[in-house]
Amino acid sequence: MQPYEWMAQDTPQKLWIDGKGVLVWFAEVFGALGGGLYVVSLYFNSLEGMFISWLVVVTLKCGFHFAHLGRPFRVWRLALKPRTSWLARGFIFLALFIGFGAVQLAISLWLPGTAWEVVFKVATGIMAILVAAYTGFVMNYVNGIPFWNSAVLPLLFVSFGVLGGLAVITVIAVLGAHVDIRAVVAGIRLLLVVNALLMVTYLWSATYMGPTGKRSVEELVRGYLAPVLWGGVVLCGIVIPFGIVSFYHFVGVATVPLLIVVACVMIGVFSLNYCLLKGALYRPLIPTST
Repeated sequence: MQPYEWMAQDTPQKLWIDGKGVLVWFAEVFGALGGGLYVVSLYFNSLEGMFISWLVVVTLKCGFHFAHLGRPFRVWRLALKPRTSWLARGFIFLALFIGFGAVQLAISLWLPGTAWEVVFKVATGIMAILVAAYTGFVMNYVNGIPFWNSAVLPLLFVSFGVLGGLAVITVIAVLGAHVDIRAVVAGIRLLLVVNALLMVTYLWSATYMGPTGKRSVEELVRGYLAPVLWGGVVLCGIVIPFGIVSFYHFVGVATVPLLIVVACVMIGVFSLNYCLLKGALYRPLIPTST
């Protein structure tokens, strides 16, 4: 595409997915996974899961964002404009999650059962949800990309993050932690249905975001991104795991089927984020009839 065509044609978003932008893709995935895993770990009272979620956010989420920045040592300036920038709010959410999480883990180790442990678990849990959701708000704020202008987007990030968290907690349970594996499987089955409905709702609503939004959906459904959507998100991320967990009573607590579910869910989470970033198109500045 020639530079002048950017004003008159739908233009693919490349900053957050091509080249060095792939780091943003990884950061988004691990942010949703880290936040979702903490929420799931709170429900199952798994200290191992809480620690892993904290570690994922600190090392992977923050690490990939840091690597993507042109001038990383100036990132602290983001916190100065929380009233006007979702990036600033996201930076604050991350900082609070890391700080609250560190305190909560220390209290859970040395002062378990105290009121302070409950307070910091609640505070960190709230920050975990915001960490998982804020990327959706950042993308939703980009008016030039109609495909992202849907109120369902933040909810989609949280829902898939919690599903990924359930997948990780499954591995923790298989390794011997005291987690109710049947409750985990029931949660995965429920979230797979919810995520499928959210995906349909999101794509359907995007078709009403003008011609550019409709074209993004077409590229996903039957264009060059269709193999990722149908193979990665739908087949691996929803259909195969749902088939396995639906027949869970027949396979018992067998490790192999559960690990297949975990692998498929992870493929689905990564594929969904890829589709959201790669399928995004900028609306042309000068509308044309051709």
